[in-house]
Amino acid sequence: MNRECGTCTACCTTMIVPELNKAAHCDCPFANNGCTMYEDRPPTCADWNCLWLLGHFRDRDRPDKTGYVSWVMPAPQVRSWGHPVVAMREIKEGSTVIPAGQRAIKKLTKAKVSVFVIKKDTGRTIYAASGFQKTMRESFKSQGVKFSERSGCFHISREDCERMWPIDYAQGDSLRKLISIG
Repeated sequence: MNRECGTCTACCTTMIVPELNKAAHCDCPFANNGCTMYEDRPPTCADWNCLWLLGHFRDRDRPDKTGYVSWVMPAPQVRSWGHPVVAMREIKEGSTVIPAGQRAIKKLTKAKVSVFVIKKDTGRTIYAASGFQKTMRESFKSQGVKFSERSGCFHISREDCERMWPIDYAQGDSLRKLISIG
């Protein structure tokens, strides 16, 4: 499946781009009806693909239309869970709780993929893949993560998210200290 970003700039808002000292949840200065530096974009951008671009969602579910962008999480702490984990970062508040977002989450969890929903202001909600709730619960407890659990989902506050994943919330000098390009 050949898909192109076109005018979608969802990742331009959600991604951390060390080469540009760009924090998560901040607009990229080069995003304007598409990427204005697409041919010369930094390696972080060039090497990254969302799940829509890779063909995992319907054509009409492009991130700028759904309000969320999704990718496979490479973080070491999720690799130990023994199953794939997808991150879904909201670019429009509440986009993962409306029917289209919930259908995508249900499809992934049914396929034994857990989903981390990353929200700008309220932390994260983790939808555990069927059969993996116990593994995730034990992992969170062993890492000292405070969470609440409801309907098979784990909710982690923004404060705990900032402690666990500081780079996702850092800006300015704090971001520069956490990232380095060699």
